[in-house]
Amino acid sequence: MQIFVSEYVCGGAWPGEQLNSSLAREGQAMLTALVEDLSKIPGVRVVTTWDARLGECPLTNCEVSLIESLADEERLFRELIRNSDAVWIIAPETDNQLALRSLMYFEEDLVGSNSPRTRRFLGPLFGAIQVCSDKLALARLLLDNSIATPQTKLFVPIWEHSHWWNWPQWPSVIKPRDGAGSQNTFLVRNSIELWNACCELSVALKKKGERGGKTRTEKLLSFIHQPYVAGNALSVALLIAEDGSIIEVLPVAEQHLSDDGRFRYLGGRIPADISDESAVAVQQLAQRACRAVPGLTGYVGCDIVLPDDFPFEPVLIEINPRLTTCYLGYRLLTDDNIAARLIDPSTPPLRWKSEAVTFTV
Repeated sequence: MQIFVSEYVCGGAWPGEQLNSSLAREGQAMLTALVEDLSKIPGVRVVTTWDARLGECPLTNCEVSLIESLADEERLFRELIRNSDAVWIIAPETDNQLALRSLMYFEEDLVGSNSPRTRRFLGPLFGAIQVCSDKLALARLLLDNSIATPQTKLFVPIWEHSHWWNWPQWPSVIKPRDGAGSQNTFLVRNSIELWNACCELSVALKKKGERGGKTRTEKLLSFIHQPYVAGNALSVALLIAEDGSIIEVLPVAEQHLSDDGRFRYLGGRIPADISDESAVAVQQLAQRACRAVPGLTGYVGCDIVLPDDFPFEPVLIEINPRLTTCYLGYRLLTDDNIAARLIDPSTPPLRWKSEAVTFTV
């Protein structure tokens, strides 16, 4: 069985001249861990790609194709999809990249539908990826299903308001509608911080280029704002079978975030230092949220906050329809193979160590 693992940032698809350091660092860590776990499964051969700009590839337990250009990457990406028995895509939701990469898979799968090869996509269906990648659409879906999540609204730049200092909610979080890795995310607690955040966003978007001649206001309308929920930042991963049944809910993880109002992910602790009752509430919320999204399968990560004021009433912030960095911590907490458990749900349930583990990225 040949499995193609494609990591967007390190695999050669990143379009910028310079690779983003935080996304590249987390991407390489996830790629290395996943390739190692998959290669341990009897009968599995792993293939992947590697961006030549990152230097020599550190992976030794798989077959690696070196990528010299974006055109080279797209050609090899489609070729490896066609020649593999299963495909596992890791990509950020930023600029809808995860959905676009998955769409390329489904296009190739349709083209090769007359082939005798039966190919598996180790991830959600395209529609589920689209919903989860759009934080505004996801929030509306969750609220329609009575799932606790912050009220989410489209962010209108403050220079569009005649009385911008009358911000409706302090404190608030401003972030990309389709972001990942806390990129361009801001906690704003007053009008000065709001103004500064808008100026930083304007500069960041200008550096990315005009992209079809969009105005500054049009580009900023791809952001949302939510009321800030003070509490413990947590996450929990689920393994979901292709028929939508939940194979396993992993332990609740504690997220370590920067305290500068930018929510940069620094690592975590598993299991989280919370009560058993709170942990059960978090896991139940994650299950309800994932069941509300049709076609959500594979490895899925949920970001959740346990409010300081209501420790038994968790609030779901986001659903990540892909492998998350927390996978690195989960691997330390078990001697079993998490990837093998997802690929073959008939394998025994994962066994977790009694001691907590901490990890950094």
